[in-house]
Amino acid sequence: MLLKRNRSSRSIPYRYRSARGRRKRRVIAASTGAAALLLIALALFLVLRSSKRDVEGILNQALSDWDSGDYEAAADQYEKLLRQAPASTASTEARLQLANIYYLKLHRNERAALLYQQFLAQSPSHPNAAVARERLAEVLADLGRSYESIAEYEGLSPQDQAERRRIRLRIADLYYNQNNLSQALTEYAKVSSSDEFDEYSEQACTREASIYHLARAQYAAAVPFYQKLASSSSDPKARRRALYGLADCYTALYKFDEALRVLQEIRDPDQQSYLQKKAGEVEQRRRESVHVPAIRKKG
Repeated sequence: MLLKRNRSSRSIPYRYRSARGRRKRRVIAASTGAAALLLIALALFLVLRSSKRDVEGILNQALSDWDSGDYEAAADQYEKLLRQAPASTASTEARLQLANIYYLKLHRNERAALLYQQFLAQSPSHPNAAVARERLAEVLADLGRSYESIAEYEGLSPQDQAERRRIRLRIADLYYNQNNLSQALTEYAKVSSSDEFDEYSEQACTREASIYHLARAQYAAAVPFYQKLASSSSDPKARRRALYGLADCYTALYKFDEALRVLQEIRDPDQQSYLQKKAGEVEQRRRESVHVPAIRKKG
């Protein structure tokens, strides 16, 4: 009787056994790889969820500290968030809020300036970008970095005309503080030339009158600005200061009758003794002017 031969793996040619082994190893490797990827994804999910909870916890604590007035503690929380998640979505708002705390509450202007700059670089189209840029300009001005401050103000382009004039006035003031009076006058003129007379016009006119009158002794140039202030300002003190300045300019120009007429327009009861003194000074200058050459009077 013939026995059936057992078809064991030894009877399968090597090349077929090798191919089957490779397929098996690939299946095992694929399964192992998929499991590893799944574990990595799960671990990443858990890390992200934990990180999100941490960020939310830090933000909630920062807001709580802010509401309670503990600005140092709030700043510490925002700093912690920026260290842990510097590129997260939450870091954008955290950076802005931290800059505001340092500028408005703790007066750490160097750090505030850096944070405003980082915020604007990170989110130039953020809804609060214009506010951040103006505050950066203010911080830089406080730090004495006037030209950098002007550059930030120039980067603002508000649609509202009054806002544009307000920004232009800030730029003019920065030039004035630098004693760059020529450029300051150029900027102030952009504000005061408006047909509308408002608080910005008043401030610009006051500066222009002061520069021409006190800084440059150009009395004739100062006169129109004092006249505009005296006729248009709603502030009695501002009108009175303008009339005194106008009288001084007329006196310096040897227009003594005009100077006395202007002084008579000041009717404040508590100013009467001072007005008498000023009128006496005008008359004294009139008497002295007799000996002043005519060519000087014309000048």
